[in-house]
Amino acid sequence: MTSTRLAIETAASFGRNANPVARFRRGSQSLFNISIYTFGMSGVWVGFGSILLQYKVTEIAVNDPVSMFGWSLDKTSLAAFISLSGLGIAAMVQPMVGLMSDRKVGMVSLRRYPFIIFGMVGLAVSTLIFGFVNSFLALLLVTIAMQITGNTAQGPANALIIDHVDLEERGRASGYLNLMRLLGSGFVAMLVVFLMSNYHVGDAPQWMWYSVILMVAVLLATTVYTLLALRVPRAKQSDESMPKTEVEDVASEVEDVEDEEWNRMRYYMFLLAMAFLIAAMSATQTNAVFFVQDVIGLENPAEGGNYILAALVGAAAVVVYPAGKLSDHIGRGVLLLISGILGAGGVLSVLLLDAHSLIEVIPGVMAIGFAIGIYLSVGWAVANDLVRRSRAARDLGLTSISGLVGAIVGRSTGFFIGGLNDQGLDWGIEYLGYGMVLGSTSFAFLISGIAFWLVVRND
Repeated sequence: MTSTRLAIETAASFGRNANPVARFRRGSQSLFNISIYTFGMSGVWVGFGSILLQYKVTEIAVNDPVSMFGWSLDKTSLAAFISLSGLGIAAMVQPMVGLMSDRKVGMVSLRRYPFIIFGMVGLAVSTLIFGFVNSFLALLLVTIAMQITGNTAQGPANALIIDHVDLEERGRASGYLNLMRLLGSGFVAMLVVFLMSNYHVGDAPQWMWYSVILMVAVLLATTVYTLLALRVPRAKQSDESMPKTEVEDVASEVEDVEDEEWNRMRYYMFLLAMAFLIAAMSATQTNAVFFVQDVIGLENPAEGGNYILAALVGAAAVVVYPAGKLSDHIGRGVLLLISGILGAGGVLSVLLLDAHSLIEVIPGVMAIGFAIGIYLSVGWAVANDLVRRSRAARDLGLTSISGLVGAIVGRSTGFFIGGLNDQGLDWGIEYLGYGMVLGSTSFAFLISGIAFWLVVRND
């Protein structure tokens, strides 16, 4: 009887641990509960940055022409300026607010709450205000407000895995977190694209509002769920006194000091490798539609871009959770090296194939998607492994600086493609600009994979 009961309890325990959604009452033990907030947040960023922003800057470029330092900004330049300005704000706000949440005295679960609540509510309000803007200055100010408030929440939220998940489970948790991020991005983007297909600034402006309200509703719903699910019961709060928390923090500091010098160097190497990878990803994303239009010659490049995006995101979503879980068992370094090789190979296949139809480039795009999916989960797990527990939110916020540097490099490639293409024609080389960019992107993928492997090979 005892053995039967033990077997039943073991099976039940295995079932609970194997199911990342789990039951609501499991609180912070459920990966669903600590990850679902990013479903709504990523939906806002993708819906705003990749769809609604494009509509706004197009209207502003026509109705309110913008000149800067004697240079007239067209719609693509406006979108790039707004996007990079937002990334700059994120790079400043995330580490700063993360550090504030690290230093706030109190229980780990509760010290992040004020920042997450204020940031998410502020992001919701700022997103609603976005619907009213009709000038470049107003759009810039709203974007800054969205970045300040959104990253006020994101900085402390970055540390939820370290706060609630054991070291041996962080790969799985990172994989699930990024699966939620991809699903949220895809779900909200799909609905926003559907809604905005009916939009017209003069005849049907309400569809912009429907899109904004949808994004805000998903953001608030997932935020409220996360805060309620992670709420520490009052009985547990009364049992855990402040001195105990402080003692635990001191013990954690002692552990940090032992590895701090080595981990700091490894973490900076990780951030450098991340910048290379973000540059490769940004260059791929920025130039995909133009490549389809100019090189492949597709009549409807926007439709081609959507197919490429679907292949990229779909491939990433397939591997993002299994890769994170697998990294807990076989190590992170080898998977990140595979990620770099896959990304480099995918880009090279597109470069060397001399494709004349969209179907020919899809396998290469999927290889890039697999590389990105592996990186999203395993790379974030490495970041969680390397940061100091007592400064987790601040240290993880430094990834936003790495992302900014990589994005600037990747998105700046668009300034050189046209000139290089023209120069290539003089040399008898067609599409030299795209060839140079794709070659550099492939190299960046490979370098990032090797660098990641060097950082974590001894773990």
